[in-house]
Amino acid sequence: MISFSFLTSLDVDECAELYILTYKEKPWSEEWDSSQPIKTFIRAHLQNNFFKGFILKIKEQIIGVCIGFKKPWPSGIEYYIDEFFIHPDFQGKGIGKQFMLEIEKFCLSDGLNAILLNTQKGYQSESFYKNNGFSEHNGLIILSKDL
Repeated sequence: MISFSFLTSLDVDECAELYILTYKEKPWSEEWDSSQPIKTFIRAHLQNNFFKGFILKIKEQIIGVCIGFKKPWPSGIEYYIDEFFIHPDFQGKGIGKQFMLEIEKFCLSDGLNAILLNTQKGYQSESFYKNNGFSEHNGLIILSKDL
């Protein structure tokens, strides 16, 4: 049985392990010597007053994680997805789509007016999001500056 719930501090360790498991796969191929930086990342989000995270479980195993926050905007409150990942064994089976639909239902019931995210161009995640109703904003780019 699949269950949808909020991400809490009790889920940090399992979410961090799932993050590492998911992102070590191609195309990301990330390598981590320790789960500590991921745990720190998740805990930092949990401390944000605007944080809203979700988990998807089958029985007692977390198979999906969404880490995000409510983002004020002049036209209303939006939900920004910082991380969204599904256990590799459950990808391509409609689980991610089901998870995203639950997140959308929550956002609608909470009065949010949009869901935003960014993803790597050309990766499978881009087509996943587009297949789930997300669209590119022409003329927008992501800029960063290392400090």
